[in-house]
Amino acid sequence: MHGPGYGPPQPSPSGAGAIVLRVLFALLPLVSIGMLSWTALLRLAIVTRRGAHWVLFWAQLAVFVLFFSFIVAAPDENDWRMDVGMMGLLALAVASTAYFLYADIRHAAQAPFVVHPFGQYGAPAGYGPPHIPGTTAPQFGPYVNPYADTPVPSPPPAPLPPQRHAPAAPRIEQVRAELDELSQYLRKGTEGEAR
Repeated sequence: MHGPGYGPPQPSPSGAGAIVLRVLFALLPLVSIGMLSWTALLRLAIVTRRGAHWVLFWAQLAVFVLFFSFIVAAPDENDWRMDVGMMGLLALAVASTAYFLYADIRHAAQAPFVVHPFGQYGAPAGYGPPHIPGTTAPQFGPYVNPYADTPVPSPPPAPLPPQRHAPAAPRIEQVRAELDELSQYLRKGTEGEAR
């Protein structure tokens, strides 16, 4: 009845790994000419865990079976059923790839749940455990409320940035003078070559 509940969210592949997977699942329906168009939406449904994506996956799989049955039922390659089946599979490949890219990029852009050291999920960062004063917390039995009048730990103060020194101006003047000398030298060299 009172099980542990959902586990912590698993880390998703980050950086190059996520991009490689996205490209792989986007190209798979197109390269297979629609035969594996269901794989992109299956991955999307597994990753996002949304009911709408599962319904979309099953609907897309049913449409795939319909178009594939047109191809199988065609007696030869010049039959209209072969044309309808292939056009349907190609359209299904393009549509599933486009929707997969849209939904996967949108899902990746959303902020993931934040796991706090106190075991809370989704709460904004920077907040500690709830403070329950001893006067409002009910006392049951001989046990002591562990949260009664417990101070909330505060983060250490941020270190001050290092101070910069002002005597950088003479160095800038020296560099400027050297650049002027260099430009004069180069002008003399180009004037001699132009003659």
